[in-house]
Amino acid sequence: MRHSILLCLLILAVGCVMSDVTDHHSSNRAPHALPWLPITLNPDTTLVPVRDYLLPTEELERVEWEDGSVIEVMDGNMILTQQPNRGMGFLSLWTNGSARQVPIFRSRLVKVEYELGPFYMAVESPKIKGSFTGWSPLPLDGPEGRMTRVFYLPPGRHAYQVEMNGEWKAEPGKPAEPNGFGAFNSILEVPENGDAPALSVEHHWATEFTNDLEFKATPGALVYGWWENHLFAVTEVDSTGEGTLRVPAAAYDQKRTHLRIWVANEQGVSASSLIPLEFGKPIENPGLLTRDDRQAMIMYFLMIDRFSNGDESNDQPVADPRIHPRANHQGGDFAGIQSAIKSGYFESLGVNTVWVSPIVTNPDSAFGWWSDPATDVTSAFSGYHGYWPIRSTETDRRFGSLEEFTHLVDEAHDHHLNVLVDYVANHVHQEHPAYQQHPEWATSLHLPDGRENTQLWDEQRLTTWFDTFMPTLDFSKPEVVEAMTDSAVWWIANTEIDGFRHDATKHIPEDFWRVLTSKIRIQTQDERNVFQIGETYGNPQLINSYRSNGMLDAQFDFNLYDDMVVAFAQDDATFDGLIEEGRQSLDTYGAHHLMGNITGNQDRPRFTSLAEGAVAMDEDAKFAGWTRNIQHQGEDGHAKMQLLMSYLFSIPGVPCIYYGDEFADVGGNDPDNRKMMRFTGLSEKERETRSQVADWARLRTSRMSMMYGSTDYEEVAPGCLQITRRYLGEETRILINKTPNDLPLPHGPDWSEWELLFGANSLDNRSIPARSAVALGL
Repeated sequence: MRHSILLCLLILAVGCVMSDVTDHHSSNRAPHALPWLPITLNPDTTLVPVRDYLLPTEELERVEWEDGSVIEVMDGNMILTQQPNRGMGFLSLWTNGSARQVPIFRSRLVKVEYELGPFYMAVESPKIKGSFTGWSPLPLDGPEGRMTRVFYLPPGRHAYQVEMNGEWKAEPGKPAEPNGFGAFNSILEVPENGDAPALSVEHHWATEFTNDLEFKATPGALVYGWWENHLFAVTEVDSTGEGTLRVPAAAYDQKRTHLRIWVANEQGVSASSLIPLEFGKPIENPGLLTRDDRQAMIMYFLMIDRFSNGDESNDQPVADPRIHPRANHQGGDFAGIQSAIKSGYFESLGVNTVWVSPIVTNPDSAFGWWSDPATDVTSAFSGYHGYWPIRSTETDRRFGSLEEFTHLVDEAHDHHLNVLVDYVANHVHQEHPAYQQHPEWATSLHLPDGRENTQLWDEQRLTTWFDTFMPTLDFSKPEVVEAMTDSAVWWIANTEIDGFRHDATKHIPEDFWRVLTSKIRIQTQDERNVFQIGETYGNPQLINSYRSNGMLDAQFDFNLYDDMVVAFAQDDATFDGLIEEGRQSLDTYGAHHLMGNITGNQDRPRFTSLAEGAVAMDEDAKFAGWTRNIQHQGEDGHAKMQLLMSYLFSIPGVPCIYYGDEFADVGGNDPDNRKMMRFTGLSEKERETRSQVADWARLRTSRMSMMYGSTDYEEVAPGCLQITRRYLGEETRILINKTPNDLPLPHGPDWSEWELLFGANSLDNRSIPARSAVALGL
């Protein structure tokens, strides 16, 4: 009886379930990003900006908790002070006489009071750093002389080190594991509250007029069904653990909408099931997906100047003898990218989204300096990379005109490719008119204590300068926010780009991103699919703080990349750290997140050279790049890159290939990781690696389970990782064997019923070949 009464209350709070679902957009609008992200509550009070959930023309009437009680709204923020009784609940936002619902997740953060062990009396000014601090040092200084610090951490394993008398190392006497860099990390374990309920959407049943979804879930849990931003069903799972949800009628007159389903009980909430709909019918044929379907995105990042020189008439390196040729312009341009698009290069790789480095005007003179006492190699730098803007709404003439760029975008769209532009808002070059005319728009180059405020990435996160000639803008000033958001929206208004990659996201306050996103929605009338992904180095909580309905769609998951490097580059590394980080990413960002999963980038040494040992994990990779001719050391790097790619294309998120990684290019850090792209003259192994990358991309986009499926990780044997993805009865298992030996298929399934999708020629010997990956489908 208690469950029946509660269910009735929930239905009353939602409205007329299954029948009163009203859409606020026209049915012929372009496919848009996913519905609202859930709100994950803080342990105490959570402030949520109302404008994150409203269209520009809407006014909020009221906000209600799931029991119908009214939520206080003050200064534009919903003030949430309570937690759902279960792992999740919902809010109803009323506007124009109707309501939409926001999923609410109960806080999973646990208060942990860390204390340094009893030997601390001999330690002077100890510090701690770890995955939960973004690996930034924090002092330990609790009351009564105790060396303590309080953290709020999600359940799981958290790596850390302590500084004792100037040396960073694992804490003596505590559990530790190798970190892949020649040292050890201590492990802080935060236990789960209990087993969260399980959910599996098994089948889709269609009649002439209806579409039903059959699910299995933990008995006694509540099932929550969302269509877009409307909670259309709340029902309790009966004792059989089975049930059915019907797609609401309002879905049938719209091309692309989404269902999301969770189950929740007192212990927690399940991972969601995400099901895209085509005019109300659950999509089971991946051929119906387009470049607008974000889970189907595969991204390619290129540096314009280093990709392809299609027009030699605009080649204008900076004429300064202090600049080494490797740090000057090489001639890449819009014409070169457009030529690659026409040739089908990106399509041949299975890519459907191209992210280009900044396209705006950079200075014509030299800045910065690299040198080292151990070598006579020195260099100043040109702005070939694009990250020193002196104009924010003009293309750099060395890349081409605005007209040429618009032709490039049109060509990309003709080839079913998205184009994302790298946008720099955090700083300008000192020659930028904004700084020349308004020097007060910049933060101070010097701190009150007299120190130079450069590269203090975490200590002065929102004010630090990247270099003395790159003023960081002061976004506490409304006029600065207005100017820089206007310059970003200019590109949306004057080109057909599909979105932005945002540089230095964490160094810009959240309000900037809300203003920008609001302006984009006003400019596009919310009918154009503008994707925004950011760059933030830090702990998952900091990274996730910029993901919301009013800010960014995603960020790059550098923490996951660091664990990928260790797991696939180091022969003796286990998959433990990668599995833990993968699970934490799912917990933090959601089961169907759009986080960017990279093969590398312009600020890291090439993975291949780390994997082959040509660049050591703990050496100065920039020094190595300047002073050594780094080449392949055998074929090890190719095999390991192929394994990394197999992982990247098998997990949730957006795979992102850094140019040249598709054939396992080599190099140290900048400038060695920014060499001119090679399209021809590849070795046999390079061609093989590129072919494998394309095969993995095609496999991913041919299986709904690999884009929209649930995800499970398991190390089924030492050195063998199994990734299992399931979607509406389709199952894909990827087995990655990093060992030098063939390994038998794991026990459990009747593998004779499975189809070999990728990897070996056959499974007659029931084994996974050494240093390879196989994919099997059911």
